Amino acid sequence: MAQKEHTWRLLYNPEGDVADIVAYGASVAEGRIAGKYQLSTTLVPDTLIIQRSREKGIIAGADVTVDKNLAAANSIAIAKMARQGRNSARAIGTIQLSELTSKASRNFSSVDVDPDDPAVIIYTSGTTGNPKGAMLTHRNFHFQCTTIVKSLISFTHEDRVIGVLPLYHIYGLANALIVSFHYGACLVLMPQYSPQSLLETIDRNRATIMPAIPSMYQLLLGLARTKSRSINIPKSLRACISGGAPLSLAVMKDFMTVFDTKIMEGYGLTESTSSVCANGVGGIYKEGSIGKAADGVELNVFDEQGREVPDGSEGEIAIRSETLFKGYWNNLEATREVLNDEGWFFTGDLGYRDSEGFYFITDRKKDIIITHGYNISPREVEEVLAEHPKVVEAAVVNVPNVKGDETVTAFVVPKFSGPEGAADPAGKPTHRELQEFCELHLAPYKRPRQYVIVDSLPKSATGKVLRRELRGESEDTRLIERSDA
Repeated sequence: MAQKEHTWRLLYNPEGDVADIVAYGASVAEGRIAGKYQLSTTLVPDTLIIQRSREKGIIAGADVTVDKNLAAANSIAIAKMARQGRNSARAIGTIQLSELTSKASRNFSSVDVDPDDPAVIIYTSGTTGNPKGAMLTHRNFHFQCTTIVKSLISFTHEDRVIGVLPLYHIYGLANALIVSFHYGACLVLMPQYSPQSLLETIDRNRATIMPAIPSMYQLLLGLARTKSRSINIPKSLRACISGGAPLSLAVMKDFMTVFDTKIMEGYGLTESTSSVCANGVGGIYKEGSIGKAADGVELNVFDEQGREVPDGSEGEIAIRSETLFKGYWNNLEATREVLNDEGWFFTGDLGYRDSEGFYFITDRKKDIIITHGYNISPREVEEVLAEHPKVVEAAVVNVPNVKGDETVTAFVVPKFSGPEGAADPAGKPTHRELQEFCELHLAPYKRPRQYVIVDSLPKSATGKVLRRELRGESEDTRLIERSDA
């Protein structure tokens, strides 16, 4: 059977754009597979071939370098998007979107597709290895909107949703774009993010729902505090969603008080079409938990032999639901590693379930540090360091020392004087202060041996800390090799 044609858009420094909506909608309606891929946050050299893809078409941003000869040799069609603006270059034979829509016919019939056909391919962030293309089907998105989202948060056609998250990531795609379309809500796309512009956009549009990442809540809160006399703090948000990384309890409580709203902290993955559970649903919140399973979702915890573990015991969290992806694009081996014959998807997250059915994540399976026979959870050490009065956040990794052993190393970001200001030199913690603090709260084998003060931590688009960069494994494997494969 011939493979479906693949539609791609390559992004450099992506911005919210109406072209995203047109490209996604047109691709899916024509029975194609839509995919977006961010190659790098810096200008990409002559890279071209998307991993494991075959038939390809590329819509490239103005700042993406594309080798046209290599594209032609691989039978790849290219549409290069010109820069926007009155004096920008304009491709020959093109017309303005406004002109196109004004002349468009309302008579349109979409292509019939199998609900289990891939609709979108989203590449995983690659925080623990090479990115893999997760095939998400039409059924996945429909089930996400009609069953899972409905059980977690109420959407109506009267809502105004803030679209500040990138649409090449499942969080923004599923929880902003697609859910807004499904319920007929208004989606307010932000062309460029800054805490100030986000605050103004919420206020100006009287936004009611905001999916965002923890750092955005933290910066909005800081901005509201430092400029409370000169800016208007909007009170229109009736519900907020936090995801992509853990949100500290202190920030959550303060934000809900200052903005008079509620925050629901969701948990999900690219492979699960975003959220499968959430903490704070119905106002029921349990500190440190990711919440209970949403409607239509089974969660469980298994040991290394694939056996269920009792409540309170740690193991790997697994998901079974109609919202689970179909597999990794042209990567059967990687698919078999995470999906078993009984339909369970193994997330790679370690955690446990309490007696009330609330789930807790203790760490990523691949991030566990093993030193002198002891297993050390980076997350546990990070949470302790985050409680230090001079620390805003921390990341803990294993760094090999000269003897070949793994050394627990903490990268620490000191408190900021303002949401966009520099760290306060007077408030920078010393090595001794951090050491003494950890001595009070951690067992000897869990205490970091090294502390590195940094201005910020390397993160993915959704705020996940890129531990491999902290370990020095910073090669960007998303830059695809030039090959004829």
